[in-house]
Amino acid sequence: IMPPLSVSARPGVLETLQSAQTATGNGTPMGVPRSVSKHIFYVVGNGTISAGAVAMETAHDPEYTGTWAPLVNHLATPTTNPVVGVTNAVVIYSYIGALSAIRARISTTVTGGGTLTVYYLCIQQ
Repeated sequence: IMPPLSVSARPGVLETLQSAQTATGNGTPMGVPRSVSKHIFYVVGNGTISAGAVAMETAHDPEYTGTWAPLVNHLATPTTNPVVGVTNAVVIYSYIGALSAIRARISTTVTGGGTLTVYYLCIQQ
């Protein structure tokens, strides 16, 4: 039996979707367990960020190669997606609801000498 090509998120485990990135591009796509309904994305600015943004996205399959759909944030701040990176700071983006697959895509190149890292945490009901 061949192992699956995609990675699945593990409830309660902090997963890395983007690691110290500056260039635009898709992060690691992850399947989401059916038992999960709470999703938290931590967008971490490391160093000086003059520009740079991350789009949190979803699709029906982690191996989907088409255009993924943006997630709608369920917190008051930030309400926009993509999330703009902040110098030496963490921005939390959350979503409540069932999802099949997630990823964090660097949608705007990171400039200023810093990088963006995106972590994902899913929580079971």
